[in-house]
This record gives sequence, C-alpha cells and structure tokens, in this order.
Amino acid sequence: MARQKDYEGRKIVNMKVLVTGDPGGNLPALFKRVAAVNKSNGPFDLLFCVGSFFSHADSKEDAAPVSADAQAYTSGSKQAPIPTYFIGSFGAGSKEAMLSLSTASSNIQYLGTSGLKTLQGLNVAFLDGIYDAAACKQGPQDVGSATGCRHYTEADVNRLKVQLESASGDVDLLLTCEWPQDILVATPAGSLPERINKSGSSAVAELAALARPRYHFAGTKNIFYARPPYLNTDLGAGAHVTRFIGLASVGNVAKQKSLHALGLVPAASMEVATLQQKPEGTTPSPYEAAAQAKKKRPIEDADGAKDWRWQVNKRPKGASLGRPGVVKDDYKTVFVRNISFKASEAEITDFFTQAGKVEDVRRGTDDTGRPKGYCHVQFTIDSAVERACRLSGALLLDREVYIDSAANGSRPIAPEPGKPVEGCWFCLSNPTADTDLIVSIGEECYCAMDKGAINEGHVLLLPIEHYASSLACSANAWAEMQRYLSAFKACAASQGKEVIAFERHLSLVKKGGNHCHVNVVFIPASAAPKAKQAFQQAAQAQGFAFTALSKAVGKASRSQLQEVVGDSEYFLAILPDGSRLVHPITREERHPLDFGRQVVAQLAGTPDRADWKTCQLEKPQEITRTEAFKAVFQPYDVVNS
Repeated sequence: MARQKDYEGRKIVNMKVLVTGDPGGNLPALFKRVAAVNKSNGPFDLLFCVGSFFSHADSKEDAAPVSADAQAYTSGSKQAPIPTYFIGSFGAGSKEAMLSLSTASSNIQYLGTSGLKTLQGLNVAFLDGIYDAAACKQGPQDVGSATGCRHYTEADVNRLKVQLESASGDVDLLLTCEWPQDILVATPAGSLPERINKSGSSAVAELAALARPRYHFAGTKNIFYARPPYLNTDLGAGAHVTRFIGLASVGNVAKQKSLHALGLVPAASMEVATLQQKPEGTTPSPYEAAAQAKKKRPIEDADGAKDWRWQVNKRPKGASLGRPGVVKDDYKTVFVRNISFKASEAEITDFFTQAGKVEDVRRGTDDTGRPKGYCHVQFTIDSAVERACRLSGALLLDREVYIDSAANGSRPIAPEPGKPVEGCWFCLSNPTADTDLIVSIGEECYCAMDKGAINEGHVLLLPIEHYASSLACSANAWAEMQRYLSAFKACAASQGKEVIAFERHLSLVKKGGNHCHVNVVFIPASAAPKAKQAFQQAAQAQGFAFTALSKAVGKASRSQLQEVVGDSEYFLAILPDGSRLVHPITREERHPLDFGRQVVAQLAGTPDRADWKTCQLEKPQEITRTEAFKAVFQPYDVVNS
C-alpha cells in the first residue's frame, strides 16, 4: 500500500489488489499462485474472488460434505496469503463450508448476498449468485447468509440499488458472478474472443449502469475478456469510464487468464480531472447503445420476417452481391447454411464479428427476390475462419446455422493475439514462468529482469497478454508501455545514466508465436550521443538501412511506426533522445537474432555480454539482482504514481 500526498496535502493510498475468477474449490492452487505473485511483486492489500468459490456442481451438491482442501481454509486451520473477500458462495459442499467459515477465525470473508462496502478505502459493490426465474421471486435473504447464496432474489438486487442511489461517493469495484447483459454491445469489430457466449444477466446490467463502477469483474463463463473501457452517462458532475473484465476459472485447461492485478487509488482520494480521464479506445456505454438499438428495431410481420413479397423488383435487405473492391479469397471465407430469410446483411455481419472483422458478405436471391438460405462470409484474416467454424450450430435470429470453410485446407496461421500460448516463457499463466524476475506488474504490462542481462539495469517490458509486438498490443497496453519507458528514463537519470531500448518482432509461428518484449537497458550518459550512429553502422555492416522516426507521443508515435512496417516483422531501436530507428524485416531477409544486444552491449561498455547465454546467473543471484533493481525503481514505478 503506497502512500503519497495530493496537491492539498491529503494522504493518497495507492491500493494493490488482486482479483480472481471462479476458484471452483481449488483453493490450494489459488492461494499458491497468489502467494507467488505477492512475493514477486507485492505486497498486495486484498484479494477478491468472483464466480463459484466452491467446486462446480448443481444445487443438489451444495449440501454435500465439503472437500478437505476447502475445509482447511473455511475452518481457519489455514489462512489465505492476503486478506480475501469472495462471492460465489455455492457449489459442492458450500453449505457446510459456509457454516464453518461463519464461526472460524479466518482472513477469508464472505462479502454477502448483495451490498456496498468500504474496504481499506475502496468502495466495493457486489451481488452474489446467479439468476433463476423461480428463486428470483422469493423473499429477501440474510445479507451475510451463513449458508451461502446460489441464486439472488429481486430483494437482493433492490437492496443494492437503494444503497447505490444513496451512496455519497463513486464505486471503485463492482463484483458479480454473472456477466451483464449487452456488455458486448458497442465493442470494436473483431475484438471479441472466440466462442464467446453473448448471454448475460439483465439484473447485473441494471446494477452496472446504476453503479457506474471504475472496474466491473465477473466470472462463471470460464473465459478471459477485457472489454475496452466505456464512458458512463454524465449525471451532471462529469463522466468517467468503466472497465469490464471477465476472468476465467482457476486452473482452467485452456490456460486463460484467471488472476488480475490492479494498482488503483480509491476514487474518493482522486482529483476529478484524473478520475474523468478518457483513455484511447473508449466506447459508448453498451447499456445505452443497446437501449437505443432496441428503440430503432424495425416492425416485423406476424411470422417475425420482414415483408419481402413486395420487394421483387428491389434488392432485399438480406441479399448481398458482394462489396465493391473486395478481392475474393476462399481461405478467408466461410460457407453458411440455414440462414433465416429475415436476416439482414448487417445482422449476419454482427453475428460473425465474434470470429473476426468481416470484409464481405455474399448472398444471392431466388426468382421471387427472396434472399437464399445460404451465404458466403469473408474475413480480413485467415485465422477468423477457424473461429467462425466453431460457431456452427449457434443461433442466428433463433435459427441454428451451419458453418464450413470455403477452402480445402488452410494457410498456416499465427496464434490469436492476447491468448496465452503453452510453453511461452513470458506468459504469466505458464507454471514455469520466471516470476522471481518480475520487477513490476501494471494493469496491462509487466517488467522483469532479463535472464541474461547486459548489465544491472537491463529490464524487459512486456504486455501481460500474449501479443506478438508492441504494435499488436491494445491501445491501453501501448499507452502503459510508454509510461513505463518514461519511468525507466527518470530512474536512470537519477543515477546519471540514459536509457536505450529495442524490440525485435518475429512471428515465430512454429513456436506458438512471439510474445512482445522490449529490452530496456541503462547506459552511461556519455554513450547516449553515439547510439544512433552505432545502430546505423551496425545495420550497414549487415546490409540493411534504418528508417529514422522523429520524436512523437501518443497516437502519433504508434501511427508513425505502423506506416513504415505495416504488418511485417521489424526491428525497432528507441534512442535516448526519444527518436527511433526502425527496419521492416522482409520474409527473405535473415536478420541476426542478437543484433540489438550486440549494439547495446557495446554502448553499455560490456561487449563481452552480447551473448545472453553466457550471462545467466544461479537462482539466488537472480533474486538478489531483481530485489536490488526493484528497490531502485520503486519510487518511479507507474504502479505507485
């Protein structure tokens, strides 16, 4: 818990919080992971759990005996690594476990059925349970029910509404088991994860719209999804954004992200201007957008279909002969059967944006002018075809559609951006990841000491999610990377040094795809003026030349780089003065893997450390070096700013 003062001299507490998806009764694994993260990048103040806290099971199993693993914690014989609060008080053995927990001396606490609490300065709203039509009509439940809450009631929802309407401050966190209805509305095309289930709770959506939380966490879908921030309604005092994050279950087979770290100042301690900052990529409120869309829905006939009988001489809305300027590509196309006659091109496009950005829809008509029951949908990238085929059997306007690839076989495809890759050194979901080397974990990125460091100031800057390059990162991840680079420059300056950085983006398809990592190295200030010439001379010796990019910040910085490299691989050098050198790497080019290290090792005055394999240390030495750098960097860490 970092403390600082604002411009009026008030104490500001920067909380470090962990949030996990469904523990599913796997408490030993959860707390082992939390202990490791807390040790490597803590201390964290609180852990919140959403989704089913106990083993997944139907309601009949709630009264079953509790497992020994869960009982050890709910009885108080074992403690969590940090104070823990949870909802999702249902699952196998939950009734016995909750009764035991109610009388135990434990740092694991049940938040309750619904309510608004202040925990260490954070305003936390919560709704436990999942929707059930019959249960919802029942009477109110005890707020701190000792037997848990599998289904919430109308009274539970209304209780929280009343508290939210009378609350004096902004809500920092909203915790629910279910995702809200319409949360995926107004998201950018192609931004949704594969096989996403669009269903959600209308009650949770109402609460989210009313609470206007800074963060909303939910579980139960066993998938990780971080929605772009959306702007809440301005009620007269300005508007701020909400970030919705759905977390996967602990220990899920797909290795989707289940644990999320946050560093945040309670809203009550923030300046209004800071609270109301609008990040790049912010969307309109999904709840407002959904409400407006429903108002504009066209009138349909008794069969639910638009009247196409009078449009024989017109092009029906469901027909599409193809969009102009699109080159047909079967490897990017799926063939779709059993489409409803009433489905418009826009509705077909919206359905398939779950798989990727739609480039074209081709659907003919029969002799009467009625749209045919099949069509071709073309995407902008090959990999969307595979994701689209997984939607086969899903409902489009209440009708099952059947989807196949339009081509025989497929081109090699790279892994989907943001998805953890098994065996990746840098994915934190990898059990073998070197978490002892971690220096800092932000909201989108983390920093770790290089395993074969050029010097004591050699750090890697990486997105938490598996993105292939800094250009492929989300807008928020890109922005946080720039903040970290500024923090490193400030830290180096305090030692009379400068910072140089480089990124080498390779696709590495056969190895599961590159995980973006930017090498950041502290160098002597005297070497800084020589950096540009050193890179240019080294490039000339290898037979290529750099393109120089002028100093730029924000979107301009990203756009500059995108214009030069497009979708190609590249090498990027970030010089001490903020300017950059970039070289797009063509498919035919054999770019030396150690190019960046060779140049920077010379500038750092340690040419003998260009080969990282000769620079590795034993584990205790790695930990000592990491702790030493963390102590130096701590005053400049973006998590503490």
